Amino acid sequence: MSSGGEVTEERMVPMETKTIAIAEQQTLLREGIRKIIDLEPDLKVCATADNEEDLREAVLTLRPSAVVVDTSLHADGGIDLTAWIKERRPETKVILFATDIDEDDLLQSIAAGANGFLLKDIQWDDLLMQIRLVLKGQMFLPERLAAKLSNKLFRILTGERYGTRHVQSLLERFRLTEKEFEISLLMAKGLNNRQIAEALMYSDGTVRNYVSSVYEKIGVHDRAKAVIFLRDSGFQGKDETPGVLTARERVSIL
Repeated sequence: MSSGGEVTEERMVPMETKTIAIAEQQTLLREGIRKIIDLEPDLKVCATADNEEDLREAVLTLRPSAVVVDTSLHADGGIDLTAWIKERRPETKVILFATDIDEDDLLQSIAAGANGFLLKDIQWDDLLMQIRLVLKGQMFLPERLAAKLSNKLFRILTGERYGTRHVQSLLERFRLTEKEFEISLLMAKGLNNRQIAEALMYSDGTVRNYVSSVYEKIGVHDRAKAVIFLRDSGFQGKDETPGVLTARERVSIL
């Protein structure tokens, strides 16, 4: 109400409704997701399907804001379907719905244009939250899949720099885990524990534990000797050469 006694009408801004298409082979799961989504005022299921062909038709005719796709609809885990949707309806968000996804399929799905991933053991509240995140333009990746992606990218990047066979031989020779190998590479560069922790976003304690494990596996228990050993053993890039530590390096790694 204004100071002059006049009533000011406030107009409600209509909430934009996002439409969702669901493709899931299991009827109970498909209907459960539909009912949960349709309870939300800002979300509406515009189509459901139990096969790839019906989903393709829904994408073309209904132009949903997002599609939730069961990866078991096709042997390739939904990779080709994701690429097909993105080619014809690039504005539609593609969310892959899976029991699990292996590293290769995960990377290929992202390359094909997948906007998010949901695991089938997800809680209903989390499902709605994560669908909304994807609709807002954010990529969502469950922690378990994020760890797989990190490991896959690590192997790709280290393979490019150090040579895939070389990396594999070092892992096998010293029985290192991938995280221990990552720590070893940074140790070989002369980084101290604090610098490694900052580079990898680990806690200091986590880095100390990994370093201790590396010491044990390579049979060296002195930091300077460990760095020289790692360099001489091949823990350096193709453009780097092994050698003794400089005086500055000896100080910095302590």
